Amino acid sequence: MKYRFLLRPSWLAAITALIVLTVAFVGLGMWQWSRAHRTHKLSPQAAAAYVTPAPLAQLLTDGSPATGDSIGHAVTATGVFDGGHQLLVPDRRFPDGRIGYIVIAPLKLADGTVVVVSRGWTAQPVTPPPAPAGRVTVTGWLSAEEPADGAPPDASDAAAKDPAHLIASVDVATLVNTWPYSNLDQAYINQTGVAPAADPGAGQLTAIPAPAPPNSSSWYILNVGYTLQWWLFGVVGLWWFVTYVRRLANPVEEEEDEESEEAEELSPPEQAPATTP
Repeated sequence: MKYRFLLRPSWLAAITALIVLTVAFVGLGMWQWSRAHRTHKLSPQAAAAYVTPAPLAQLLTDGSPATGDSIGHAVTATGVFDGGHQLLVPDRRFPDGRIGYIVIAPLKLADGTVVVVSRGWTAQPVTPPPAPAGRVTVTGWLSAEEPADGAPPDASDAAAKDPAHLIASVDVATLVNTWPYSNLDQAYINQTGVAPAADPGAGQLTAIPAPAPPNSSSWYILNVGYTLQWWLFGVVGLWWFVTYVRRLANPVEEEEDEESEEAEELSPPEQAPATTP
């Protein structure tokens, strides 16, 4: 057996050392990778500002969509509900894991624009409760509009069967063609409170809690380089060991190949036999 020499104590010790070094290289690479991506928590001041309601116009400038730090930010909006155009959005998961529906309604603002308000969550496909009458101030948190093709299949199927009462997702482009409003903001508010009027649906709908303030993160290129360096050491070490062992186990074949190549180079060219007349 060509590789029987690997069972010698000295070789077993070398193999053990190689395994230990390889595991160490992989571990060091993983540690550097964990150091390469770091999360930075918000300062107490920034976290407090995030949960302090800000006017909607301050978070959505010039009708731009909700992006970045504005998503999840506490917000307020003052206007009048159009309770005649409420819709249910099916297949919505509450934070505790239950599946149900959210009720959305248009809120007409003083400047003429309209914002979608998610009034709350319900476990059953109930008839949307009446919206508060008169001018109200809605408090909640901001969400980005949702693409129509991003809705779950069950929600799309349900909305296709009952488009008068259901919509697959909070898609502003679809709502523009469903509601009699063309100036919808490209975001929606998850309502957590309303004032001064009492909300008739307060007992039927459950407010969706706001997410935790987001933390920022960053990548450190130097640590990424160290990660690749340690993993490369491990690969090179294994490659060198395998190559060295193969050479030791097959010395005759290599020598024969070298000798045959040298013989071919030194041998004179064959001459054609002479012919006699």
